[in-house]
Amino acid sequence: NFTIPISEPLPPQYYVRVISDRWLGSETSVAVSFKGLVLPQTYPPDTELLRVQPLPVTALFNKEAESMYPFSHFNPIQTQMFHIGYHTDHNILLGAPTGSGKTISAEICIHRLFRKYPGKKVIYIAPLKALARERLIAWSRKKSFAGIGRTTVELTGDATPDARSLKKADIVVTTPEKWDGVSRSWQSRAYVKQVGLVV
Repeated sequence: NFTIPISEPLPPQYYVRVISDRWLGSETSVAVSFKGLVLPQTYPPDTELLRVQPLPVTALFNKEAESMYPFSHFNPIQTQMFHIGYHTDHNILLGAPTGSGKTISAEICIHRLFRKYPGKKVIYIAPLKALARERLIAWSRKKSFAGIGRTTVELTGDATPDARSLKKADIVVTTPEKWDGVSRSWQSRAYVKQVGLVV
């Protein structure tokens, strides 16, 4: 048995040449065609959405956090990611359709940060200024993070709060360009050093 590495792009064929180390002049060559060969994916496929029992909001074990949600149970995506997001410090890449509960999944991670690492900040990076503003408004409502004593500020091209507001804020909603510029000089900005979670 032996293996031959195959790389992309596929060549039309390989020549396998076998030479005996015991008999003189004993060798053979075989042409192996790759026509129609389909290689397996390099990376594993997406994690399937499992048929799990919906997790109640009370799994947060935090009455203030539970009060933010008008529903009694998390949806299947939130239920499936709950343990990793709320009980570990592992990184998560969550890709799901619009309206499937990604923001609440992020909020689960935010609740963990506030519970486990008091004094740390959350950076929420929105792709557009309009989406950043929308998130700021939503999290500044009484029935959201503002209602449990957490402050949210916007850091975009349109809105730049003073250093004192940024230092006091628990959540900073920003855009990729703005955060890139701010985080480059992290040594001189105390609030950047306090970041515990990036969403």
